[in-house]
Amino acid sequence: MKSLNVSIFLLIAIILAGCNKNKETEWGTFNEPVESKPIPAAVGDAKVSATWRQKIGDAGDFGYAILKPAISEEGVYVVNRAGRVRLLDSLTGKVIWSKSLGKNTYAGVGVGAGLALVAFDDGTVVALDAITGEEQWRVPINRQISAIPAAGTGKVIVRTADGMLLALDAATGERLWELQRPVPGLSIHGDSQPLISGDTVITGLTNGNILVNSVLSGREFWEKDLSLGRGTNELEQITDVDVTPVINGPNLYTGTYQGEIVALNLQDSTVQWQFKASSRLPLSIANGQLLLTDELGTVISLDAEAGFLNWEQEAFQGRGVSNPVIVGNHVVIGDAKGNLYVLDTLQGLLLKSISIDRSAITSLQRLSDSVLVSTNNGTVAKVSVE
Repeated sequence: MKSLNVSIFLLIAIILAGCNKNKETEWGTFNEPVESKPIPAAVGDAKVSATWRQKIGDAGDFGYAILKPAISEEGVYVVNRAGRVRLLDSLTGKVIWSKSLGKNTYAGVGVGAGLALVAFDDGTVVALDAITGEEQWRVPINRQISAIPAAGTGKVIVRTADGMLLALDAATGERLWELQRPVPGLSIHGDSQPLISGDTVITGLTNGNILVNSVLSGREFWEKDLSLGRGTNELEQITDVDVTPVINGPNLYTGTYQGEIVALNLQDSTVQWQFKASSRLPLSIANGQLLLTDELGTVISLDAEAGFLNWEQEAFQGRGVSNPVIVGNHVVIGDAKGNLYVLDTLQGLLLKSISIDRSAITSLQRLSDSVLVSTNNGTVAKVSVE
């Protein structure tokens, strides 16, 4: 019954999203279909403070634009909906360079191979020099791009909404190879970013598969079906791999919506362990722990090696919980009201809560020993946690 209720809510959310493209998007895990509870009392303490803040312009309130900062040695790359890309100093937040691209940006920023990458609404991919911000090339893909472009090993990898995975030459933008995979009639809008590791590119697909192929030639190494497909209707059978793959040691970690969190051997696709949980948000892994947020807003800690449950924290369900990030001995999550919560890594107990912004926290990323916070109204902040 719970699965059916979640599926019905998902259908309603999809319909509303399609009818309200210019209204504010509800972030978190689909604005979880459960009633929120009072925040529990903090049982410890942590020092939390904003090191810097930058208002970059509208970032998340235009339909389903996938606008997420990227972190590299050069600093923090950000882009707003209007197509202005900036490189921020990671220590101070000051703008190193700023470039207006003149069109509405749909996906970005991807960083790699010396480039900062964004994609427009019309399917054009734009590459900027990562150090200077000078435009290197623009390539029209002429398809809706469904994920932030990835770059590495001299290639730029692009995903499209109709199931195409293609590689561009990082120096020129020339098309090098492409693969096509079927797309189910109904899926969640939130395709994961391809992951480039050495000579391989790893992609979670909307059909519930994980694909590993050569970044150089496009040759397939292996493809694994992670979907359960146990539902009685099309809604209940949605099993998109929307969790961007994470590599730790010999294992590849990912997850599916209405499916499982899975650890696979990267070389031969052997399943190391599976844990029943539905998620579409990024995972966090550190110190032997794998952290995730499920579809209801439960924060879950798993043993990364064996897959057994360490703990789960249900107190923040129904609050539009963001992805979790591990910083030292703390787990940090955000919610749809702009609040940050700091939990301990041993039991998931609340140590500290603070307000960062008046809009939803759309993503958290680890930035050295701090957290990079992105919000729905276009605020980016570096927050220290001790």
